[in-house]
Amino acid sequence: MGKLWKELLTKETITRGWHLARTDVKQDFAEDLYSTDVYGLDLARQVQETINRLRTNTYQPRALFRVEVPKGPLAFRPGAVIPIQDRTVLSALVLLMAADIDKKLPESVISWRLKDPIPKKGPIFRESDITELPFLKKWTVREEVDPFEGWYRLWPEFDEKTRRIFQIEGYRFLATSDIAAYFENIQLPILRDHLLKYLPYETELVNLLCFFLESWCDRTGDGRAHHRGIPQGNFVSSFLGNVFLIPLDKAFIDLEKKFDIKYFRYMDDVRIFTKTREDARRCVLLMARTLRSLHLNVQTAKTKIYDEHRGEVSRLLIDDRVDKLSRIIDEIQKTYRGGPVPATTRKAYLKSLSEIAKKESPVGQKILGARSPLEGLSLRAFNRWITAHSLLGSDVYVDRLLKEIAKSADSKLTRKLIATTRRFPRKRIIENDVMKMIKGGQIIFPHQEAECLRALRYLSTLTTDTVDHCWKRVAKKTEDRYLRMEAAYLLSRTDLSNDRINRLIQIFREEPDSYVQAAIAGLLVQRRENNREIVQMLVFHPNEKVRDIGKLFRSVKNEPSFAKETLRHALRPEVPWVLCDNMPFLHLMAASRNEEVRKLLLDAIREPRRRHKIGGIKPILQAIFRRTRESLVGVA
Repeated sequence: MGKLWKELLTKETITRGWHLARTDVKQDFAEDLYSTDVYGLDLARQVQETINRLRTNTYQPRALFRVEVPKGPLAFRPGAVIPIQDRTVLSALVLLMAADIDKKLPESVISWRLKDPIPKKGPIFRESDITELPFLKKWTVREEVDPFEGWYRLWPEFDEKTRRIFQIEGYRFLATSDIAAYFENIQLPILRDHLLKYLPYETELVNLLCFFLESWCDRTGDGRAHHRGIPQGNFVSSFLGNVFLIPLDKAFIDLEKKFDIKYFRYMDDVRIFTKTREDARRCVLLMARTLRSLHLNVQTAKTKIYDEHRGEVSRLLIDDRVDKLSRIIDEIQKTYRGGPVPATTRKAYLKSLSEIAKKESPVGQKILGARSPLEGLSLRAFNRWITAHSLLGSDVYVDRLLKEIAKSADSKLTRKLIATTRRFPRKRIIENDVMKMIKGGQIIFPHQEAECLRALRYLSTLTTDTVDHCWKRVAKKTEDRYLRMEAAYLLSRTDLSNDRINRLIQIFREEPDSYVQAAIAGLLVQRRENNREIVQMLVFHPNEKVRDIGKLFRSVKNEPSFAKETLRHALRPEVPWVLCDNMPFLHLMAASRNEEVRKLLLDAIREPRRRHKIGGIKPILQAIFRRTRESLVGVA
């Protein structure tokens, strides 16, 4: 039995895996609201149960939540969300493997590298009792648990190093290629061999990891699994994807000893610089051979040698707009550290941003005025431009963002829209334009519509038209799973009629998808009469996921300690949008038979019912306040 396997079966390791998994969930391709709350509800018991199942070889991975994630206007990637219980175990596995694996990566690999120094206790962690708390802040997890450097530091480092090689050291040719469907084509037997080579005494650890991955492999029509592919969209897969290409790194380390080349890799983004075209050709051929040995294929159409004698490398790597915007962002962050920017300075920054957006670019489209969907460096400049405006508290970019979403379904754009509505909940143009796009047929990807509805959830007020649209999505069983979930989450912040609640109970009972049922559960608790029966129906449901939601609802409704913590989280004044995600909990507390819970609710919403920044929620808070106060009349 390996040393790391023994360490995996400890409370501390699984708990740290939970903290890292919970933080990683925020980057998922799709939202599974309340899933982390369920696990953290009784963290100590969950951790111990996980350890017991691992120790007795009875742990069974759950099914992935699969979703088609738009990638530009004409393509999508197969995204997946790993259930939080499984992600906790996988995160713990990666945390244990990281130190040994990192030693195998050459300096030319920039992605997913360990911090220096790394948080330590035992091999890689620092001693800290705070990790026993169920819900740590993102900053605490980053400093105390996460051993990896953030992408926001490593990607700029990769970009800077490769540009410096080109600009200063005289390498005038750049060879690049693209791996076809990289994550979908990672061969699990080869990955297993890599891991066992790097961790020869940790067979149990490697076998457990591969057991998870093999259970998630797509199957053919006749039920065969070919043990190929890992789920995209999480840090565990990013780490494994980094490991899988180590043979490519070693091949180019050997080639660098024979020829004057420079090799760099960030995940599957490879840049190889040479001084002659012949050397560049050698690099392309070596890359193709090595990748084929890993059962991967390069996309021939994207395999290119860029020649700076024709200005091709400059156009690929350098956009002065990106550089200027990055400098502005760095200045704002370092000088004001999240605080307000003086009016005069802010005005000057906004003027600079306007000039950059209108500027013609020799390497791509203008930020303002582009007719086709932005791509490459122009899209990167656009994202930086939005970031700069956000730091200044400016909503000038919103109209341009909506126009770009109408042309491109790229999921990064809808994520920007979600951040925008959280920051500017009173921006009415967003709801108007989004609903026009949906009804006008410009949004054809279900995932894009779902994420747009997610963004609308945080607006101050919502029109009847939007609410009715979401109702139709929830009620129609043939609609996409994630779209129905997001429509239900939006409805949970509205006030439903008794007729609709009764109809939802019927929809819930007939619904075969547990994820959709869990989303609808947040609507059913608005029922005032016999609310207890609703919670019991959830608690005793045959599906584990729905049962867990029921147990969470029961605890928040009946236990003052959980109610108090939930109210503290949902009503934080610095992040008013959080209440839009947590309205079902207030309905539960209002129907509680526990007087202490109702008193906690009454005190917590006394002021928000008048002054909350999400205006459309205030009438609902007022109604809950009135009912709760009336229920406490005469109570000592």
